[in-house]
Formats: sequence, C-alpha cells, structure tokens
Amino acid sequence: MVRSSRVLPADARRVVAQGGFGYLEGARWNRGALWFSDMTRRKICRLSPGEEPEDVAEVPGRPSGLGFGPDGAPMVVSIEDGRLLRVGSGGLDELADLAPVAFHPNDMAVDREGRAYIGPQGYVFGSDPVGVGLIIRHPDGRIDTGGEDLIFPNGIAISGDGSTLIVAESFRAPRARLTAFTVTDEGALVDQRVFAEFGSPDTETIDGICIDSEGAVWAAFPWIGEFRRVREGGEVTDVIQIEPDTAAYPNGGTFAVDSVLGGPQMRTLYLLISDTSPERLGNSFDATGRIEAIEVEVAGIRD
Repeated sequence: MVRSSRVLPADARRVVAQGGFGYLEGARWNRGALWFSDMTRRKICRLSPGEEPEDVAEVPGRPSGLGFGPDGAPMVVSIEDGRLLRVGSGGLDELADLAPVAFHPNDMAVDREGRAYIGPQGYVFGSDPVGVGLIIRHPDGRIDTGGEDLIFPNGIAISGDGSTLIVAESFRAPRARLTAFTVTDEGALVDQRVFAEFGSPDTETIDGICIDSEGAVWAAFPWIGEFRRVREGGEVTDVIQIEPDTAAYPNGGTFAVDSVLGGPQMRTLYLLISDTSPERLGNSFDATGRIEAIEVEVAGIRD
C-alpha cells in the first residue's frame, strides 16, 4: 500500500449538520441535496445546502443503502426484514423481497437505468466469513447475482459512465480491499478484479465509498477514523483524519463511515461521521452522528 503525505488540514473541514443524529450511512447526492440513512432513528434524511436537515421517511426495518430510480424516487434497503423499498408519495412500496436470496442485505448503488446492486452481509458476525455475490435487481423485477467470493461486500459505487462498479470487501483477510467489475450493457458484472488493497481488516476495514470524475475512490475507514482518496492500484493521494473528541464522547471512538461528493460544483466532499464503538453499535446502532464537509480538487459525478 502506498500512503500519501498529503493530509488535508482539519481546519479546512466544517460541520454542516449535527445534533439528534445516530449512526449515519448510505450517503448519496441527488438533485441538489445530500441524502443519507440514520440507522439509529430508522429514518431516511435529506440535507439541502444552507437548510436544516429533514426526515423524509421512516423505515421500520432499519434503512441502509440508498439510491434513486430514473424518476428520482428514492430506493432503500431495509436491513432487518431484507427488503428493497421505494419511497413514494403514499409511503413505502416493496420492490423486492431479498431475504430468500441474500442474508442481511446492506449497502446499495443504483445505476441510471434503475438497476439496484446490493451487497449482502452473507454471514453472522463471529462465524466464519462466507463469500457471496452482489444481488442485482433489474427494473422489470428480475433478480440476478454478480461476482463471487466477496467477503462482506459493503460500500458500492458506479463510475460516471456506468461501465465500472466498485465494491468494498470490508472484512476480506488478510487484507481489506476494493474490488472492481466491468458492467455490461445488460447490467451484468464481469471481469472481477482487485482495484486496491489495504491492511488487515482488524484495523483497516472499509465502509462507504464514492467515485470521483477521475475514477478514484474516496473510501471510509471507520476503525481508524480516516477517509482516503485511492487510485486504481492502491496509490493514496489524499487523507482526511478525523480526530476523536474524547471529552464529548468518552465511551466511543470517531468512526469515518461514508462520504459522497456534491455541492454546486460537485467538489464538496460530505463526510458522515459517528462517535460510537463496536460494542455500542451491537443491534441498536447506538451512536452520535454528524456531517462535515470539505472542498476537494477533483469533482464528483453529476446526476
């Protein structure tokens, strides 16, 4: 692994939302606003620049991965009951029951055709890891799988031209890694390959990711409180270090959970951060979350 000496200064970041949040996941930029899941409060939330955050919908089965259909309607993975849902004007509509084909579906990316690529956890924590493929839900309702032997596929992102999908294998041993696929015109995943590798998942486990306009990946490393910009092959060009606030949160660490590029010029990197610990997360997702932002050099992908 190549580490960069360019650590972005802490005073370049600003807090854009805090107070009342729990464990924040599923960062997505859509139609001029930041969307995310508050897993603790079981809410889908939206934050428009310069405004207060708002709760858009409640997901009783606990929301995680977010995406948007071609019509702009939000889609969300409901973890506890294993369903893919659409948020409509009348509430939540089921698009797919994933429980028969996926244990503990989690993060998701949706392409411009409306295909949903979903990463199942695949195994119970504490047991031996089980390799799985991604679940692909097509707009016509068909369910396929793509890839194989992925260990805890977590953060998922699709390149601007739709030709590449990258997924974080959070607990791949002996080294956590990003895995890439070529996406065919029919939405199939082929040419499975390693995009980048890191250290042991005991310390350098990867959570949420996003892709910028140069094809580099911003990856979140929760255990060590870092966001890194990574090029294919493993070169790290930029690092954001989140220092723990031990005075305010003496019972937990500062988790770098997820990020996404947005803002008027698509150069604002929104950082989803939660102060918690693995023990506090448990099944209740006990955490205190906030959202920070920093301006970066390379823009994101416009929706």
